[in-house]
Amino acid sequence: MNTFEGHKLLLWKFLSIFALDCRNSGIGDSGPLFYNFGTVLERKKIEDIVKEMLKETGSFLVNVIVSRSNVIQVFIDHADGISLDDCARVHQGIEGQLDREQEDFELQVSSPGLGQPICVFPQYLKAVGQKLEVQLQDGDIIKGILLAARPVETAEASEIVIRQSGTKRKPAPEEPVVIQVNRIKTARVEIDFKQV
Repeated sequence: MNTFEGHKLLLWKFLSIFALDCRNSGIGDSGPLFYNFGTVLERKKIEDIVKEMLKETGSFLVNVIVSRSNVIQVFIDHADGISLDDCARVHQGIEGQLDREQEDFELQVSSPGLGQPICVFPQYLKAVGQKLEVQLQDGDIIKGILLAARPVETAEASEIVIRQSGTKRKPAPEEPVVIQVNRIKTARVEIDFKQV
């Protein structure tokens, strides 16, 4: 490592150690005053590693979370589900490309848990036929069966089609509702524990 990179790494560590949480300091709830730039760079590097590993496997990256204490959580998925072997293979691939001499870390690789929000469009494709709860940017909530997920070149322009659920007092509309993904604030697959 050259001197400049060494100094840059020390600066990032210094900023990480002295990060102030604005919520606890009375400044407001806008988040940390200083961001851990080292973590942001590491997250992007891990995303790139995982995406390269998953090419042509049918699996996809859902999310990467890197905590301040360097706990790295990687969530992957596949239309047919993820096995322990898949997680182990990705875990080994990531570890093989990170240097523990430079920075100590804890690595966890798994599929997203039940009830976790949908983060990427391929999760909508996987959820077709399942019950979904969608909260729109304007605050409206739509519940129903996901009939289709229509990908477009840009994920934001993609759309989903939901047959809304009804009640005895308020029957569901006959026509399914089409929602552009960029209008969605959060979406979750609803787990029906009666069928589990």
